Amino acid sequence: MLVADKMTLVVELKRGRSDILSIDSAWEDGLWMLQQIGTGTYGWSVAKRGGLPVAARSIAAQEPVSIYRGVPLYALSGRIWVAQYRNLWLAGTQSRLVEAMIAALEGGQKEWQGVADTGITVSVENLSAFFSGRAGGALSAWLQELEKSDYQLHLTALGRERLQVRGRLHSRDNRSAIPSMESIAEHLPIQLAWSTAAPAVAISEQNPLSRFINPWLGKHKVVAQLALPGEYPDNRVLLLSVNGGDPSDYLIQLSSELGVLEEFSYQMFEVRQVLGDGLFSSFIRGGLRNPYIVFLGDYVALSPSRAGIEQVMNARALGLSLLQDATFNNRVALDSTKRPAAWWYSHHGRSARLVDQLMIGEDIGAGTFWSGWSSTTGAIYEDGSISLDSRRQEQRSGLAAALVWQLPLEETIIAGPFLLEQSILVQEASSGLVCRGLEGNVRWVYPLRDSIKGAPQPLYLDGGRRAGIAFAAGDQVHVLDWQGKAHAPFPLRVPSGIQSPLEVSVLEQPVVYALWVASRDQRIYGYDQDGRFLTGWGPNQVADTLVSFPVQHSQYQGQDYITVLSESGRLYLFDRLGRLKLDTLPLRAKAISPPYLRLGPQQQRIAVGQSDGYVQVFNLEGQTFRLSLMPNHEGAVQFRFEDIVGDERGDYLMWDNASLRLFSYEGTDFREVQKWSVGAPLHSVQYKEWKDEGLLMGFSADARRLWVLGMDGKVQPGFPVAADAPAAVLAEEERLLILCYYEGSLYLYEL
Repeated sequence: MLVADKMTLVVELKRGRSDILSIDSAWEDGLWMLQQIGTGTYGWSVAKRGGLPVAARSIAAQEPVSIYRGVPLYALSGRIWVAQYRNLWLAGTQSRLVEAMIAALEGGQKEWQGVADTGITVSVENLSAFFSGRAGGALSAWLQELEKSDYQLHLTALGRERLQVRGRLHSRDNRSAIPSMESIAEHLPIQLAWSTAAPAVAISEQNPLSRFINPWLGKHKVVAQLALPGEYPDNRVLLLSVNGGDPSDYLIQLSSELGVLEEFSYQMFEVRQVLGDGLFSSFIRGGLRNPYIVFLGDYVALSPSRAGIEQVMNARALGLSLLQDATFNNRVALDSTKRPAAWWYSHHGRSARLVDQLMIGEDIGAGTFWSGWSSTTGAIYEDGSISLDSRRQEQRSGLAAALVWQLPLEETIIAGPFLLEQSILVQEASSGLVCRGLEGNVRWVYPLRDSIKGAPQPLYLDGGRRAGIAFAAGDQVHVLDWQGKAHAPFPLRVPSGIQSPLEVSVLEQPVVYALWVASRDQRIYGYDQDGRFLTGWGPNQVADTLVSFPVQHSQYQGQDYITVLSESGRLYLFDRLGRLKLDTLPLRAKAISPPYLRLGPQQQRIAVGQSDGYVQVFNLEGQTFRLSLMPNHEGAVQFRFEDIVGDERGDYLMWDNASLRLFSYEGTDFREVQKWSVGAPLHSVQYKEWKDEGLLMGFSADARRLWVLGMDGKVQPGFPVAADAPAAVLAEEERLLILCYYEGSLYLYEL
């Protein structure tokens, strides 16, 4: 049975079992054995004690196709081979499987018998061969180690929405208990993919490093795999428990013995990177190459990755531990009536990519299957019993933050971060604009000297066939494709320099886009995506003073409306050709926001937030009124005009140093809908709708924190998180991604 694709294995195994049962259904309660008989080739064999009258009649009418060790073999239905050995009826999907059973019986095995009447008995000495051609890397090495043990494993499984496996290890030595999963979780980074905890055994005295390790080594160890960019061996962390003393002197001596590659301070800790390959292999498979070592109080932590060792220190110093992870907190807990001798935890969302790295050969959909579950917990208890529980992905309820990964950057950020088109964009001091995938790997770098104004804007090129981005920096307008190549004739220079962030809008979907930017000599430039001036905007010179807010453009009933707000407080409303639709409209107070333009069937409004806590609203005829939002504000106010309630009329967000407030119309009544206070002044607020739920992202530069706020007035679980800049947000089908920058690293969270 050759596996042609990831579904063939399941289909063929079902067919083989059905073919055997079609000959005689009495085989149903026999002993079934699944075996690999070649790379990617699997088959069933079954043994049944007692009489099988239907099978007996079938072979009575046929001649045997072969005789093996004196036992006749019969081919039935063209696909199944059958033999009778003493009081056992044997069947297999290939003749060699039946022959193998006969050989085993001839060799002295009287019967196959599990340790219980139901469930599955696993012969661990055969696992490595069974998964040959499938398991690779660390998984293959672990199976080879397991087959050397004297374990016998018996399993029973229950459940659909929740996988529940119970079993027992036989012929094993008793081991002492280790700390619970909850007590160790506070030391594990929140971006954990999976981890194991087990007893720690002192290394042999013949090992020259034993005198530096055994004196302080505690009773257990933890091996953690982090979901960081790169290959899985580079992102492992080893935690060795400390027996209560201070191992610092021993670690200094160990570092001197091995040689120090690097030494630095991080948070409150002193870190050393030591020289060597395969170090600490007594505690972690394959050992560690040039590991970083740090003493954290209860543990000594080691990792070959600087990013990995920093995550462990962040868990300790900043509280960014697994206890903050919603998936971990929603896991199936271990049996509290027993004490674990070893345990395992996996976050499936963060480990699916790593599972694929552990598999070789043709794709059998391991990563896809793995991603269908949210988390798995497993344990071996002191009495030898086993538990394994997996929770289905769809059982996750509510919104809560989970850290996907942290990525240290080598350079200072100039602008960003930004999330667009499944990509991360960051302008770094020396490199320029750097594009990374959502796993953090660099895709391309675009040289850029001047800082980006505002945020890059998405658009399409070549008649809608190719995606790209546009942005303004210094005195140039740039348009790139998603390979990081400039789209000719860009970049285009604006002679007097650029004053406002660039704004992209659609003129004719998906063929013609407008790129709007204001210059430092009071002009408005309008380009299409191929660098040509739009009619009437090459440039437009009507504005009386500088324009610092982005130009706004919208379409309604077949007409184009372009709004421009000058620093003198004058509002201009243009048509597509750059002609004024109305006389200039004066503001009654200083503007604190762009002239938000919302045109729809319910209403057509231009809204401008003002420094006195009011918002001034205009219609398309120039009529105006003001709404009182926060006249008694504390400190400066800021404003956004968003459709949050969902009635297409637009809603009003305003905030000061004390609170953030949402105002909306209910019929003809204008009222405050919600209020949030986070204990720090907010410097920017973003709105995002995801899965029919509105969320606000509030950033405080003073507190260096980011909050995610729900429409119920509450802070979402897992927030605030550390941030030195406003977050970038990207909505996917199954998750909302939030990207933060803090102290030289990018942090990607998911809801």
